[in-house]
Amino acid sequence: MLIIALQLTNSMCVSSLVPMMGYFIVDGLGADPWQIGLYTGLVAPLTLLTNRWAGERLDRGVLVRPQLFIAVIAFLAVAGLLTQTTELWLLLALVAPLMSLSNMGSGIIFTYGRLYADRAGVDIGRMNSWLRMSVSLAWMIGPAAAFSIAAQFGCQAAFISAFGLGLVYLVLWHVVMPKGFRAPPKDTSSTDKDPINWGLIMAGVICLTFVITNSLFVSVMPLYFIDQVGLPGFTPGLSLSVKCLLEVIIILASVRLAERFGVRTILLFSAGLAGIDMLLFAQVTEVWQVAAVAVLEGVHYGLFAGVAITFVQSFAPDRPGRATAVYMNSLFLGGMIGSVSMGFIASAVDYRAVLFVASAVSLAGMAVLLATARLRPSPETKPVRGAF
Repeated sequence: MLIIALQLTNSMCVSSLVPMMGYFIVDGLGADPWQIGLYTGLVAPLTLLTNRWAGERLDRGVLVRPQLFIAVIAFLAVAGLLTQTTELWLLLALVAPLMSLSNMGSGIIFTYGRLYADRAGVDIGRMNSWLRMSVSLAWMIGPAAAFSIAAQFGCQAAFISAFGLGLVYLVLWHVVMPKGFRAPPKDTSSTDKDPINWGLIMAGVICLTFVITNSLFVSVMPLYFIDQVGLPGFTPGLSLSVKCLLEVIIILASVRLAERFGVRTILLFSAGLAGIDMLLFAQVTEVWQVAAVAVLEGVHYGLFAGVAITFVQSFAPDRPGRATAVYMNSLFLGGMIGSVSMGFIASAVDYRAVLFVASAVSLAGMAVLLATARLRPSPETKPVRGAF
């Protein structure tokens, strides 16, 4: 439960800042909207690199506690700097690199949770689903709270609140993280380089398709519902709330479903349901229809979120840091691809076309799942006794 609380707090911290940045750049710094892309284009690739760097270090047996400390301190530095930042160049030069270090915290906690589950005999799928549920719960609360504070008291107050939450994050890090915890030592007698893990690569690609579908929809949803369909302004928020509520519930149920039907079967069902969801959203004309389809969206994304990290880790059981980095990078890369692609698709056609593309991407993910059915998880090497 302490590990889950740590992940919840980490995600609350990150979710209180990440959605705010575009608003802050335009309204707080007075920059042009296109300059948001400068910040995003810097943070996204740096986050991919830091996630990979952290994962490889954890797999080599680096202590987990100081590795996470880097992410905690980076977040506190980001929140503190944002209260004093008045120029875009300061945001790009200082905040963006530190934000990428802060973003690696979630992956480190996921890896720590996996390692702890191995050590304590806890069911890995259940541990991962609870950790993933805590991330979803945090993203239900963090952005709404941050924007409410900013609307009432200004961006600086939101950043001060985030800094206060970061102090709670620091305290939990101190309480939860054991000082000597590390991954078990691995046999390094062989001088051969690791072969290409095609199973892990394909698992990452499959996750990428799910995230691109979700990112395309979330990016276009407000514009499509309000501007093109002509629904009330509260419709996007209602859709997101219904989806997130169902997502949290389904994540908790996904482990038992995976045990009964298999992880790949759950992902196939989720991908197919995602394709149908997007097509149904393209046909809505009433608010109640949006709410009804959002229920299905919450089911499909909850199933994916509940089993995806366990699916990815199963292809590299002796490299949990690397596998978790692949999973986390699929989230960041998919989010970036989806949000950028949405603008081009909408400009070339219209907002509804984005939903058709999102449906096609989810069906492509289903095709990859079927085409790679023969790729099976690697057998896990037993950890050395007393390695922790």
